[in-house]
Amino acid sequence: MIGRLSGLINTALGTVSLARDWVGVSLGRRAQPNLGAGRHVALFAWALPPNSNAGVHRPLSFICHGSRFGWRFSTFQGETPDNQSQHGDELLAKLPPGIRRVVIAPRSRPSSWRLFPRVDGGFPNAVETARHAIDALHDDPPDIVLASGPPFSMFLAARWVARQFRVPLVLDYRDEWTQCPFDFVDAGPDDVRFERLCLSSAAATVFTTQSHLEHQLASFAELDRSRAHLIPNGWEPEDFVSFAQPCVTQDRLGPLRIFHVGTLSGHTSPVVLVAALNRMLEREPYWREHLRLTFIGRQSPEARMALAQCRFPEVIDSIDHVSKGEAVRFMASADALLLLAAPELERYLPGKLFDYVAAGRPVLIFGSGGESSQVLVRDLCVGVLCESPHEANLSDALRMLLERRNTSLLGGEVAPWLQRHRRDILAGHAFTLFDQLIRREHT
Repeated sequence: MIGRLSGLINTALGTVSLARDWVGVSLGRRAQPNLGAGRHVALFAWALPPNSNAGVHRPLSFICHGSRFGWRFSTFQGETPDNQSQHGDELLAKLPPGIRRVVIAPRSRPSSWRLFPRVDGGFPNAVETARHAIDALHDDPPDIVLASGPPFSMFLAARWVARQFRVPLVLDYRDEWTQCPFDFVDAGPDDVRFERLCLSSAAATVFTTQSHLEHQLASFAELDRSRAHLIPNGWEPEDFVSFAQPCVTQDRLGPLRIFHVGTLSGHTSPVVLVAALNRMLEREPYWREHLRLTFIGRQSPEARMALAQCRFPEVIDSIDHVSKGEAVRFMASADALLLLAAPELERYLPGKLFDYVAAGRPVLIFGSGGESSQVLVRDLCVGVLCESPHEANLSDALRMLLERRNTSLLGGEVAPWLQRHRRDILAGHAFTLFDQLIRREHT
């Protein structure tokens, strides 16, 4: 009884505290803006080094290349879970000196969930992040606020901070928010309302694919085309300087070695692939000796269970999460690289796609068409699409890859495409936009 009463009191105090902080960040006295057209970015991204998940690389590239262009950064991020910290020190070492890092612990005191909105990433975490950021930036106001999501609680926190300092807000959609078809975004009715508020408040909104941009324009009246910008994902040339380009004068012999590099989870499930493999290997014993499929990276329990369903385990191998340098070496040594393209990914260009192209190896796109197959198959001619899960189509695709594994794929349209998608070039476009927004704010 005493414990229950204590819990109720603690929740009541937490509820009052959260309500007070919410008022403070959203309706509190506005801070003085930075009156000079300076170059100070307040960056909100929940996953930054030493977190090593795939979502880190885009905001990290903004920090690294923006610093080379003369911008200063204050970053606001969440704590790194143990299962996301492997090889995170390698990424942490890439941060340039002078970065002001603020790590926000999740709000620990319980509060009444009925009295507050529920948003992706947690409404209490949005309030906590904004509160810490406003305090940290008080004596050194930002010139622009940039938020990169998911989770999209960071968009909400960034909106409050931009309003406090009266500076432009830029939203960077690495993935979609309420339009996301996957479970890594937990969106409900409150998210729709707050996404509309964030879009209406943003001086600019950035998307990674044209499909994302067009879908968002069609879905939200609060976004107009003049404030919607395309800045794709890209690749880092420095990640590829430690290995020689694959030699094509010496034949690659032995089984066809296909590598999938990256996390296996709900939106990159191997379930359909394994089922097609089982049927193909049963019908065509040839591939039991001439195919080796290796998955490199973190795997969800469901993904591990799916791979275990392969009736020919000698064909499949798994390697845990590796550093970016090791991942690049695996890509370069493969005969082909695997991209799992679920129908829900048709508007997406996964970050690994750019590294795959830079590695110069052919790509097997298994699943559905969409942005990925358009780039790899139609535009660059480096991909083979196996659109149907039927085992005969998979066998045909593998034979095409066998024929192409000793062919250089870095000529033709590939070289200029890679040049356009260097992360330093793309960051240059982003910071040119930021300069324009700041100048517009002061005219």
